Amino acid sequence: MIRIENFTKTFNRGTANEVVALKDVSLQIAPGEFTVVIGTNGSGKSTLLNAIAGTFFGDGGKIFIGTDDITAMPDFLRAKFIGRVFQNPFSGTAPTMTIAENLQLASLRGQPKGFRIGLGNMQRKALQKKVAELGMGLEDRLNAPIGLLSGGQRQALTLLMATLREPKILLLDEHTAALDPKSAEQVLRLTEELVVNYKLTALMVTHSMEQAVRSGSRLVMMHDGQPVFDAKDADKWQLTSQDLMRKFLDLGVATAV
Repeated sequence: MIRIENFTKTFNRGTANEVVALKDVSLQIAPGEFTVVIGTNGSGKSTLLNAIAGTFFGDGGKIFIGTDDITAMPDFLRAKFIGRVFQNPFSGTAPTMTIAENLQLASLRGQPKGFRIGLGNMQRKALQKKVAELGMGLEDRLNAPIGLLSGGQRQALTLLMATLREPKILLLDEHTAALDPKSAEQVLRLTEELVVNYKLTALMVTHSMEQAVRSGSRLVMMHDGQPVFDAKDADKWQLTSQDLMRKFLDLGVATAV
């Protein structure tokens, strides 16, 4: 589903602040694979997600989603393929608009623009059913401004918005890091359910070693702009957080942060 071929990205090229963020990265993610990406600060894990999302163009290499070469495609055109959730629960939503209005906007992502009838009763009932599946009691608050919700509630809705049109790719950039433990657990559980139910191809960046070993069917460790460790299925499921810490120590770093 995702194929990255010899992708390289350097920021501030030719200056004293030059940083080679991704170094000749080649990686393939199979359809329906849930890949967890870990690494130290500056290892390239979030940069990898940004490259796929089209936040910037690379200096060399190619990126494919399925058979589509998206290397030179701007981010707004990639939206028809990609759903994304950021670390900040307040990113990706319009705070003064209601829950229903935010969801309606998300349902139109990647669709042809034009005049449409607003949110009708049939659409509202369909959205209410989707929101009820979150198990947070928000289905009766569709008219509430989304900005009044807690971080956990808002992140759960953002996740729902990102998957409403069942994108080919779901990108999760430390999307539970800013939440309290209970909310983080709820959002992670919801993430796993949506990925499985919709058969999504997902990449999740996390700093949590516990999440890394618990979640997904594959684990990729980034270091110095390159994938340095890759485990999937049975090899991945038998890993422990202590195993991952030893991998980091083998790379010469003291902590996995």
